Amino acid sequence: MERNKTYYYDISRRFLSVVGQWPYQKPKTRLFFLTFVFIFLINALVTQIAEIFVCKNIDCIFEVLPFHFLMFNIGVKVLTYRFKSKKIKLLTDHLFADWDSLETREEREILKKYAERGRRYALIYSLYLYLSSIIFILTALGPRVLDVLFPLNASRPVTLVYPAYYFVDEEKYFYYIFCNMMMIMLICLAGLIAHDSMFFTYIEHVCGLFAVIGFRFERIIYKRDITKKSLIDCPNNVYHKQIVFSIHAHRQALQFAKLIENVFSISFAIQLIVDTITISITLVQLSMQLHNLTEATRCMLYIFAQLFHLFCFSFQGQKLINHSLETRDKIYNGAWYELPVKEQKLLLIVMRKSIEASSVTACKIYIFSLQNFTTVLQSAMSYFMMLASFSA
Repeated sequence: MERNKTYYYDISRRFLSVVGQWPYQKPKTRLFFLTFVFIFLINALVTQIAEIFVCKNIDCIFEVLPFHFLMFNIGVKVLTYRFKSKKIKLLTDHLFADWDSLETREEREILKKYAERGRRYALIYSLYLYLSSIIFILTALGPRVLDVLFPLNASRPVTLVYPAYYFVDEEKYFYYIFCNMMMIMLICLAGLIAHDSMFFTYIEHVCGLFAVIGFRFERIIYKRDITKKSLIDCPNNVYHKQIVFSIHAHRQALQFAKLIENVFSISFAIQLIVDTITISITLVQLSMQLHNLTEATRCMLYIFAQLFHLFCFSFQGQKLINHSLETRDKIYNGAWYELPVKEQKLLLIVMRKSIEASSVTACKIYIFSLQNFTTVLQSAMSYFMMLASFSA
């Protein structure tokens, strides 16, 4: 039984609906869920800023900043979908409409494969982040559990989920604060996953479009398996119509990729800067907490989550680059030499467009790719060495 096309986007749809960013929600429903998320987000930001003001040294500030930047980035992600809502709706409309433009079962299977892959990426991404966050949250309960299992003469120091100042006695109201922080982490994380999983869906979709277009160009000239008769004897306008239709589809795929770039470019620039600084500061924290197994584990979990976050963006950016460039190779691998000269010239137009790779950038400065991912790691290490010298 063939699945409905909405099945492939249900994970992204559910997360976007939770944070009030699904394009087809009613305006009042979107505003309600968005307000609900921002109440928790502002709660986290205010208490973290309060903690910075009561800090007495630079080490304390370094401990607060990574989580403050995380909440800041989540706010950027959620607001991106809010301020770009019209373009997001346009992207999503094309997402569903492109299924109806497919001509054959083979083309549908190609797009279905990419849609299934996008759904799988969204599922793995959300599971990884939530599992890491749950483990991270539970480490805050470690001292309390040890007080019950292996009590000491004095209670162990209170460890919160993340550094924050609640203007009350943390020892007395620990469980209330813990529950509040746990709710903040789980709800705000939904905003992060909603933004990223839909981005993965868009990238996989446009890669699927490029794959379908390449499939069409490779098979413009073919031989029937039954009759073994070449289609070369068909009228020239048959080839012309097929090529013009494929060129139009290629142009739409390029426009879809440019629209993705337009929606996420500024947001990604902010996130990239913040993530690089965050990784550097967390490395400083890790170097200072090596003697404390619990804190060192928390730092490592946070660093791995940040690296995984950046790697997923770089991986998707690399896929878009590769698929946009593969179109020219697929045209060359087809039987273009059997086409009339007029149609061969039309193929040159597509090949010229395919020389320039489609990409996702941060304000046209940084291109998300696997090669540039290593550059970000090198930059983070450089900042880490500089910050470590200040905290020494």
